[in-house]
Amino acid sequence: MYKNGLIVFTILIAGIFLFNISAFSKEISGPKNVGDVLVEIEKANVAFKTLKAGIVYTRTITLLESTEVSEGELSYKKPKRMYLKFYPPRNEVNIVDGKYVWVYHPAEKQVEKYEMINSRQSSQGVSFFEFGYGETLEAAKKDYKITLLDTKEDGKRRFYILDLQPKDPKSQYSDIRLWVEEGFWLPGRIELYESDGEVVNIIELKNIKLNKGMSDKIFVFDVPRGVEVIELFK
Repeated sequence: MYKNGLIVFTILIAGIFLFNISAFSKEISGPKNVGDVLVEIEKANVAFKTLKAGIVYTRTITLLESTEVSEGELSYKKPKRMYLKFYPPRNEVNIVDGKYVWVYHPAEKQVEKYEMINSRQSSQGVSFFEFGYGETLEAAKKDYKITLLDTKEDGKRRFYILDLQPKDPKSQYSDIRLWVEEGFWLPGRIELYESDGEVVNIIELKNIKLNKGMSDKIFVFDVPRGVEVIELFK
């Protein structure tokens, strides 16, 4: 359960790209190369402090012909603070408070608790999400080989698809792809491939709002009475 919750945090549907953001309006010029795109992402990354968005998470296991779709809401604040709530039927809350990752299952009256420093899984999850939403470009280059896979245009909108190949052979993901809209310069769609593409995770962010007021209280998890705390790696 933890792996699925972490993949999503942070945190898009094959074929049609359906997310709405308040991107900066500008005329489309000639396509940029990968270096130019990364520079623009870095600039946008520096400018943003908080993010709120709706989220759609699709997980497909090809061998089982199984697809699960979950919807919810995401709040993110630098550095490394996240609140991710999935609506029923998933009914799950993920909170990252900077030190611990909490995965709360209200129906089961259980919460999984992971220390970020010692949990390799939590570190990987934060790493992929924070490229473009917190991690510096230089740090991302240390972890991934980054190339420009494709450029797609939809009317006056242009999307750059970046391909991130993890340098660590033990990485949870064999491939990561980020969809970045020109003018907005932050990922709106994140595709994560496991087991050489046999498992595909797609994260789609909708109605993105940047740098709005956000209380730190939302990132504090107070264990409700009667809820069991599970610490698997302690």
